[in-house]
Amino acid sequence: MDQDTKNFWQERKKQMLTNNRSRRQGGWNSTHRVTMALMVLEAIGWVVEAFPGILPNLTRVEFILLSTIMPGSFLGLIFAGFFIWIIGSQLEMVAKWWQYLLVFFGSGIVGATVMTIMGGAGGALAAFGLAGAYVYAMSRYNYGAAVQWALFLLLINVLLSGFQPAILLGMAGSFGTGLGLAWTTGIAEH
Repeated sequence: MDQDTKNFWQERKKQMLTNNRSRRQGGWNSTHRVTMALMVLEAIGWVVEAFPGILPNLTRVEFILLSTIMPGSFLGLIFAGFFIWIIGSQLEMVAKWWQYLLVFFGSGIVGATVMTIMGGAGGALAAFGLAGAYVYAMSRYNYGAAVQWALFLLLINVLLSGFQPAILLGMAGSFGTGLGLAWTTGIAEH
């Protein structure tokens, strides 16, 4: 993380503590409840994927809805969990809980829909929606650092996709949806 990004989040943390957003003071787990819940949902999604007999045959719509919490593989679970923790926990400090969940599930559904239409399969695209919202939140305070993060995340997307167009388009759809939802709901504008 570069110095501008660290300064941004340190300032946001100070502001959040000063404003006391009616969250309990206590520990990291009391301030990142939604992030922790999403990580648990990803783990449950992996179990459902790893043991296909748990769920009956899913329709395309049901598959798309569940894809928001299905990471695709154990390695996907590790990457999604890490991504959600690193980016989501920071985003949770500047977003209301409903904005955070809307970005996660909305971008996950859009990304999974795009990927399914393109003939791909996989999951954990909702994490890229959080990345889009994160870039938007950063741009409110430091546009240059936000551009650097966007380019870094683009590189990660390309590498993680294995250069498969369906997955790349799903990730791009999820990222763009997260960015758009952050903008329309006013994340980091309080």
